[in-house]
Amino acid sequence: MSHSREIDPLLKDLSERKQSFRHNVVMLAAELKEVRGRLASQEQSFVRENITRQEAEMRVKDMEEEISRLHKNLDERNGQYQEAAFTAEKYLKDVDDLNLKLSATQATADANAALAQSAQMQCLALLKEIDEKNNALKEHEAHVNKLGEQLDLLQKDLQAREISQKQLIDEVLRMEHDIMQAMANAGGSSDSELRRILDEVSPKNFNNINKLLNAKDEEIMKLRTEIRVMSAHWKLKTKDLESQLEKHRRADQELKKRVLKLEFCLQEARAQTRKLQRTGERRDKALKELRDQLATKEQPGVSSDGKQNIWESSGFKIVISMSMLILVVFSKR
Repeated sequence: MSHSREIDPLLKDLSERKQSFRHNVVMLAAELKEVRGRLASQEQSFVRENITRQEAEMRVKDMEEEISRLHKNLDERNGQYQEAAFTAEKYLKDVDDLNLKLSATQATADANAALAQSAQMQCLALLKEIDEKNNALKEHEAHVNKLGEQLDLLQKDLQAREISQKQLIDEVLRMEHDIMQAMANAGGSSDSELRRILDEVSPKNFNNINKLLNAKDEEIMKLRTEIRVMSAHWKLKTKDLESQLEKHRRADQELKKRVLKLEFCLQEARAQTRKLQRTGERRDKALKELRDQLATKEQPGVSSDGKQNIWESSGFKIVISMSMLILVVFSKR
């Protein structure tokens, strides 16, 4: 009974630790599920942006083919519009300045895109690592549950053996008491006979009982040793799982930091896109001014068809080319 009282606090402590550990694992699984949901939403957003970019590239390709056709027509009519070409040379300087600005913006946007792609690859690698750690945690949890079941079985076996040993000792004491009572109640003639029988039987019975008790004691000691080993193994597994959980938390924090970094890169790319849009608006304004200038310089005898063909001059061809360049940069971002 004393051994049972010593083991009961240990069993209670182990049970409390097991329940606390399971609760922590459930909480961690919920957090991981939430993180995976957020990451899945971000991946869907990335897929939609990629589809939009591909559609924009297809539209740009179609526009480039249309521009190629327009170039052929513009080359055929280039000789007819010398005055428009002279005016376009003035505009070409402004286009060169715009090219320099667009080149700088393109370089910045490319750097931001590369950084965003790198962050995305890192996020994917972290997701893969988290999945592997989740599988490892599940395996550890299953193993810990199995160890807990084995420990419970050993404890039940130990309690059963202790009860059996106690019953055996009680039975021996009862037999001794009955024998002593029988000796006390017997007469003088039967007293020597009982003593002779006891002298013959008692040593054998006591030897057998002692052997049986020793065997039971050895089994109990062995079970206690196994319980200590299982408890130590349980503690090691618990520490290992705690270490895995800590690493998991750190990986989760690192993932959050990298996601924030990716969002910052995307915001920077959006800022560059807005800058390109403003540049396009300024280009449209300058183009409108050029059209007004060309309209005022046209001779009165030029027909309406001639006025429309002015917009297919070499200067207008340059303007369209720059517009396509801006559209390509915008679609890629």
